[in-house]
Amino acid sequence: MVEAFVFINTDIGAEDEVLEALTKMPEVKEAMIVYGPYDLVVRIATDTTENLRKIVSDKIRRMQKIRSTTTLIIAKSIIK
Repeated sequence: MVEAFVFINTDIGAEDEVLEALTKMPEVKEAMIVYGPYDLVVRIATDTTENLRKIVSDKIRRMQKIRSTTTLIIAKSIIK
């Protein structure tokens, strides 16, 4: 399993619309509107890094009203 956080900047005022669209994607496990340098943070999970690339490049980055993304692949996690 490959998981990543995707930090997203949207067009001004488009956060709710983009959040709603992202939550319809089966690979999206969490999606949050945040304050700070990014508008949304999304956690995605898939089976391979190639599928991760396709999700980010072909699905998320091509969505209307998304201006930019930064992706961080999770190397190790501990859930409390």
